[in-house]
Amino acid sequence: MRINLWLPLFTVISLFFSMQSIALPEISAYKGLVLVEDFDEDVLREQALKQVLIKVSGNVDIASLEESKELAKDIPSMLSQFGYQDIDNARFYYALFDKRKINNALVNMQQPIWGETRPSPLIWLVNDRREMTSEYMVNSSQDVSLSWGLTKAQLKRGVKAQFPLIDLDDSLAITASDISGRFYQTVADASKRYDAEYFVLANVITASDGQWQLKWELVQHKPHSKKNQVLIKQTNSGSKSYIMAMMMNDIANYYANQFAILENNGEKLTQALTINNIDSLAKLTALNKVLTNLNAVDTFKVLKMDQQQVEVLITLKGGLVSLENALSVQPRLQSDLSTASPFHYNWQP
Repeated sequence: MRINLWLPLFTVISLFFSMQSIALPEISAYKGLVLVEDFDEDVLREQALKQVLIKVSGNVDIASLEESKELAKDIPSMLSQFGYQDIDNARFYYALFDKRKINNALVNMQQPIWGETRPSPLIWLVNDRREMTSEYMVNSSQDVSLSWGLTKAQLKRGVKAQFPLIDLDDSLAITASDISGRFYQTVADASKRYDAEYFVLANVITASDGQWQLKWELVQHKPHSKKNQVLIKQTNSGSKSYIMAMMMNDIANYYANQFAILENNGEKLTQALTINNIDSLAKLTALNKVLTNLNAVDTFKVLKMDQQQVEVLITLKGGLVSLENALSVQPRLQSDLSTASPFHYNWQP
């Protein structure tokens, strides 16, 4: 049954399979992208809407809900922009939906909303030749099936993976044996140059039945505590495109559980934040931008400014855990370990 999750996307990206190079289109949660075949524009719009509902809610089964089917009858009123674009000699229909209207529809459907907090996992992949897989190898589709599986999953779920360069710096910092041996701190140190808080250690091998097997772990590195937490440990079997797609799907599911917000329609919670090192108008403006873009935040206001410290009162859309998760992956905000009080952060330059 799981493989059926990906069947609708074959119409989106299947033409890329035969190409020498797979160019990943822009990933936007509110933009659907559908390969033009024999469908009329109404069908293309409906497929684009299904993509967007999955990406924004994080729920891969949302299109089967009766509310989604009713919503599909009112697509024109939700569109901000639509048209056609050529990508690698293929013709695509794109539909950009109004963010406010999609979000309101999901709230009415009692579905969560997954905002812009979508970390790009850094994938350290050792292939069947015991080589580390580089960004160039993926982008140039040296293994077309692998690249195709990644591409369709990234488009469907709205999460973009990144791969290391495997240049001289990487070669001096890490080996394929470090990845296969699951030396987490070595991998975490090598991942610093990519600003990756989440990284994947993975090995792909040929299975006995001629299929492929992918053994992988999603790890979160916490720089202040210098701890590496294994979040997912999984083995997928099947075609190479399938196992790569399943890995990205599982990562997206984890992110959605962490960062998607089921909005509270009753009385909203509030929480005070204390942020150190805010000593200029530019930093205060940057902090304002960070908080404005957090899906967990409904409204906020500055309560107090004292030299280099700012206290902000947050009104939450959901619960405290959702706010804490969202703040934990902001690169400019790091927990202040000098105090035992929660929600104290240091602003990073």
